[in-house]
Amino acid sequence: MTTARQHHTRTTPFRVVLTAAAIATTVAAVTTGCTKENKAAPPPNPTASPTPSADPQAAEKDALLGVYRAFWDASVKAYSTGSMKHTGMETVGADKAYSKVQATQIYYRDNGYVMTGAPTLSPQVSAMEAAAQPPKATITDCIDSTNYIQVEKQSGKPVETMDQNRRHVATYTALKIGGAWQIRDFDISRDQLC
Repeated sequence: MTTARQHHTRTTPFRVVLTAAAIATTVAAVTTGCTKENKAAPPPNPTASPTPSADPQAAEKDALLGVYRAFWDASVKAYSTGSMKHTGMETVGADKAYSKVQATQIYYRDNGYVMTGAPTLSPQVSAMEAAAQPPKATITDCIDSTNYIQVEKQSGKPVETMDQNRRHVATYTALKIGGAWQIRDFDISRDQLC
């Protein structure tokens, strides 16, 4: 067996190219492998490897947020075309949520307005009651409408609105009916800014 001193002498030329961290690792490995006093290196830290999510509802929350984004996609289509047809709203929105989008879409259409662009969303599931019958959840979002503008349909001219702030807190409620989440109601706060 090569002694630690002999082994150290052979590795000396390589130390010039190694970084300080690599040198420390090499010296530790050489010392551990060649002396009887040192014990084997400890196993790697188990936290270094990726671990599954600690949230048991993570998959359910992801599914709900997917439905929430689809609800917004359908809303954007309704507000930009002046019609609820072919938006997909009926699969992701129901009850008061559907009615509110429809009422807004009718208002825009009757006044000759459309929405252009899209809002920036940053939703989070703030509450989930998976054991409830039916399961229910709350989504909280900060909706940024900086690039989501109301314009006159014919001219494309922006419509002036009273609200100049473009970031509002919104709360959405959802129910899981027949195995699928649906957005059932929402409230966009004009006073609570984000």
